[in-house]
Amino acid sequence: MKKRNWFPLLLAPLVSLLSGLTPGTASAADVLKFWTFDYPPQELKLYQDYVDAWNKSHDLKVEFQRFPFAQYYDQLTTSLATGEMPDVFLISPSDWRRYAEGGVALPLEGYLPDYLKTDFLPASLQAVTYQGHILSLPFEMEPVVLWYNKALFKANGVEVPTSWAELVAAAKRLTTPDRFGILLPTVPGGYQNFIFYPFLWMAGGDVMNADFTKPAIDTPEAARAFDLWGTLVRNGYAPTTASGGDPVDDRFPTGRGAMFVSGYWEWGNLQANYPDFIKDLGVAPIPPPEKGGKLITVYGGWTVMVYQKTPHPREAAEFAINIFGAKDITRNLLWSTKYATKLSPRRSVIQASADFYKQFPHDVFANQIFRTARAELALPPEVAKALQEALQDVMFNGVSGKDAAAACARKIDAYLATRK
Repeated sequence: MKKRNWFPLLLAPLVSLLSGLTPGTASAADVLKFWTFDYPPQELKLYQDYVDAWNKSHDLKVEFQRFPFAQYYDQLTTSLATGEMPDVFLISPSDWRRYAEGGVALPLEGYLPDYLKTDFLPASLQAVTYQGHILSLPFEMEPVVLWYNKALFKANGVEVPTSWAELVAAAKRLTTPDRFGILLPTVPGGYQNFIFYPFLWMAGGDVMNADFTKPAIDTPEAARAFDLWGTLVRNGYAPTTASGGDPVDDRFPTGRGAMFVSGYWEWGNLQANYPDFIKDLGVAPIPPPEKGGKLITVYGGWTVMVYQKTPHPREAAEFAINIFGAKDITRNLLWSTKYATKLSPRRSVIQASADFYKQFPHDVFANQIFRTARAELALPPEVAKALQEALQDVMFNGVSGKDAAAACARKIDAYLATRK
């Protein structure tokens, strides 16, 4: 969901704005502001209960504010530019890098209790570490898979695909005037890039080279991954429009989509809203280009960040850490195994959930899928946008994977040239 230091001027205008602020302007001096986006009711209640418990036991109170998911990114960006940032807030991997590079985040390593340092899986802390500083706290890991409708597969004589050729053939066979063979995200953005990464990586491609000094996208391998998505959409096997909520596309459980490339979070949506569909639910790895090829997927997950200029760094760090880093792991267990069904980055939570991870589909995620997962890339906005435009071109504008990859590389090169 990060070791690159190659665009320090990315947030120069915002950092300039921030440098003129006094610590007291970060938030009201007598309150801690905590921001999230709107979660489903049970998950939101978990946060509210924690805030209520804090406010009962601390003199410095917490003001909890939520925003519609579609507005959350813009709200953070606007608040950063005006110096009205919350003291504690949630940040996604797709935005993490620019906040780290911009000096927005308070380093947390000095506030972490010893038990927590050893409880975190090393890779989860590495993903939120920049220039030796832990800049946010992970609390979930969500690998991406191929969900499929077992009843539709059986009725149409389709086997679970184990290669891209089989994936295309299955999508074709399962497509009807009233149903798409496969559901992919169509709206350009960080989420679409996130779902594309497993295809790109399994083809042998990547976005940037190892030290992030030049693009690595202009290759036959990357072109092949682009062409796969173009084939699925242009042939009508995948939709050209979003459902309004790509991560939890309701066309899947209602029989209007036979396969769905999405993450672990989809289980929570299905269990809560479509319990009758569970008996027909199947889950498998996203297939590699060739049968028997190396499996690779991506995992994401939000993290908790503290604003560097908070007037209450000690209290803000304590509040942020203890949401999901308290010694008592009750909240973690509720989050990971009941409300949201996500893998935890803490060993103690995984160990305490051993029986849970023996059940379907959690056993598949814990024992098979997560072993193949790589953290989501943290790309600067300009690079992320170049990738988004390449995907849009192959899906909707008739551009070949080769030409889309080359255009993407040129845009990244042009961006890098402005940062030298």
